[in-house]
Amino acid sequence: MPCDKPHRDELTSAVADFSPGIVADEEWLLRIMLNPDHLVDGQVITAAIPLRDLQTKGFSVDRLKHVTPLFVNKSINRLLARTSGGKKRYFVGVARFTAARVREIEEDGRQVFVVIDTALSCNPGHASIYFVARDMKGSKARQLREELLPLLVQRTSVELAFAF
Repeated sequence: MPCDKPHRDELTSAVADFSPGIVADEEWLLRIMLNPDHLVDGQVITAAIPLRDLQTKGFSVDRLKHVTPLFVNKSINRLLARTSGGKKRYFVGVARFTAARVREIEEDGRQVFVVIDTALSCNPGHASIYFVARDMKGSKARQLREELLPLLVQRTSVELAFAF
């Protein structure tokens, strides 16, 4: 699949070989949150959700029912081993939200974001969030991205994310 044409069909898996299936509305999604990448002074920053990810690469999340706490903790440790602009990173929690919360964001009665199964051989529970519109750019894209930020505000420990 070409990088400039990301898969945006919520009814099929991007990589069926590794996939546990399409992402259901009721599925819980996890996003690892780090300081300073995603927060400044305890507040989620806009850069926590890169526009480029929503447009072409996919904003990565994990599907709770297809990963384990051990897997998420290993992912956190890998991320913490790298620096961010020369600064040390700190784990500040896992944001936990449903796919439905992402999909219910609308503009003029139309769905703005899709949640796609983008399973990887090393992570069958991988999913990605994209803009529905492939050509979403500029101030409109920045404005709509803001609608996702509240999903990252509530954070919990890895253990509590799996305890529900």
